[in-house]
Amino acid sequence: MVETADDTTPAATVYVVDDDPELCESVDWLLGSIGISPQICHSADEFLAAYSGDAPACIVLDVRMPRMSGPRLQEKLNEFAPHVAIIFVSAHGDIRMSVSTLQAGALDFLEKPYDPQRLLDAVQAGVETAVERFRTHELRRSVEAKVALLTPREREILALVVEGLPSQNIARRLQMSVKTVDVHRARIKSKTDADSISTLVRDILRFDVEVPTEQDG
Repeated sequence: MVETADDTTPAATVYVVDDDPELCESVDWLLGSIGISPQICHSADEFLAAYSGDAPACIVLDVRMPRMSGPRLQEKLNEFAPHVAIIFVSAHGDIRMSVSTLQAGALDFLEKPYDPQRLLDAVQAGVETAVERFRTHELRRSVEAKVALLTPREREILALVVEGLPSQNIARRLQMSVKTVDVHRARIKSKTDADSISTLVRDILRFDVEVPTEQDG
């Protein structure tokens, strides 16, 4: 475990996921030299049993493992924990594999035998990235939860506000009075506990939150 930048975000845990016991022991010792005690998992299944996605994680992940490969584990993590920071390690130099994993969100791709200092640098960067990604992920989830509190009509109006339409244009588009639009805007502000509609819209755009409407199905 390592400390985070503030008191509100959980500490980041470093996981080493590799079916090679000697490599795990080597990485454990190396990270211990800079005060990091990683959690060792000898398979993807063991890791999935240990990690639920509810905290920051930096993962040193082997590409080729029995049953579930590193890239396949990455796919699963992208579904429920896209905020993790993954550092792939591989004994097989494969440019296509490295490109695909990096495009899928991995932080780095190191070849075995790895340079110890490069691995240390990658993990330290991964720990910082994991905390920042998790913080952003949690903020996005918070905004999504607030939007989910709204009625279909309120979401419809909010979506138009996000598009940049003023109340007069929204009223014309939805065939209602400007006063009714303003009442809905006030309810949106109250339900989402936003400082202002502008603040809410800023967060929606910042975190790329979708505002679902009835037209979206």
